[in-house]
Amino acid sequence: MRYVRRWKLGSFRARALYSKTADWIRPNPHDRPVLHEMVSLLIQLRLAFRAGYLLTTVFWGFLAVLFLYPLINKERQRAVKKAWSHQMLMACGIDFQVEASPEGLLEPGPGELVVMNHISFIDILALDALRPVHFIAKSEIRGWPIIGTLCQRTGTIFIERGKRHAVHDVLKTMASELSQGEVVSFFPEGTTSDGKQLLPFHANLFEAAVRSAAPVRPVVISYRQNGQFTTIPAFIDDLSLVDCALAVFRARGLSVSMRMLDRISSEGLSRHELAARVREAMHQGAS
Repeated sequence: MRYVRRWKLGSFRARALYSKTADWIRPNPHDRPVLHEMVSLLIQLRLAFRAGYLLTTVFWGFLAVLFLYPLINKERQRAVKKAWSHQMLMACGIDFQVEASPEGLLEPGPGELVVMNHISFIDILALDALRPVHFIAKSEIRGWPIIGTLCQRTGTIFIERGKRHAVHDVLKTMASELSQGEVVSFFPEGTTSDGKQLLPFHANLFEAAVRSAAPVRPVVISYRQNGQFTTIPAFIDDLSLVDCALAVFRARGLSVSMRMLDRISSEGLSRHELAARVREAMHQGAS
């Protein structure tokens, strides 16, 4: 009987202790506004930190292309651009991951035309963090403050949309750069998507690889949050560039993944055949 009583007494004390502990840890409804304000404050602080970090990085990149680039060779210019791109990704709070190609390569080789699906404004930073390239961009960017100067002085090839002669000029420049062993890149979809599937490809700029007999290196880019697929960085629908950037700055656990695929020879193919072959490889590589 004593054993039973002690067990009952112990259970009573345990239940009493558990009850008091549960009351202590149970959220007080009156505390919820305070918790909400604290979370909101932390988000605002993270946003302010990332914005400040980003502006500082943009500023030193701007100074580098104005004063450092003229004094160093192309190899060192690429190293500066690669380091700057990595820091820009860090400022956005994005981890950078690379999946090697079947040949074991972690970056495109000299003289390759790199084509990649297009999801976000982050894509170009990720590509330059992988391997700085001569990127094809719309001519309007040239007039943007600071960004236009950064692009122009780091080898961006501008194209005037809607003008047929402009495409011929760009193809000539692209073919020339590829023949000299430079890496050139463009987005064959021509616009951004949510990353869930590939959009149709525009074949015109594949002509540069055909003319210069340059191989094409497909790269598949994707974004994840805490290991799961996400559309947070996607620059789609009616979202403005500022809203897209703010969504990225507010988020936690974002990462960008670059999957290198086998290079594809352009020899003996038309631009349409080459575009179709590259798209099929990227479709398989994304699954």
